[in-house]
Amino acid sequence: MVEIAAFWVLATSIVLLWRDNALLFIILLVEVLVALGLWHDRYDLSVFLVIAVLGSLAEALFVHSGVWHYANPTLLGVPLWFPLAFGTAALIGERLVCTVTRIWDTEAGPERQ
Repeated sequence: MVEIAAFWVLATSIVLLWRDNALLFIILLVEVLVALGLWHDRYDLSVFLVIAVLGSLAEALFVHSGVWHYANPTLLGVPLWFPLAFGTAALIGERLVCTVTRIWDTEAGPERQ
């Protein structure tokens, strides 16, 4: 449930605050710091950083190529807060997969363990 709540907070923040890049950047920075406080091993940090960087580079390429555009861009056609949002979504997704996998392993019984 923590992962679902974290995703809800992330999505709600973006939906409500996307017009104010600076405020949303600060809010998402706080959210990612809280998430990394909860989930902070090297794998978690790696997932966050790799996806934040690669996702942002891909978005910049897509925007530059005219695939789509953002209503409120700040750098390379992408909002300032985008890397934080993308990395945080990846971190939440990675942790949700871990939780679901543990549930499935527990329900599978001893023959799967």
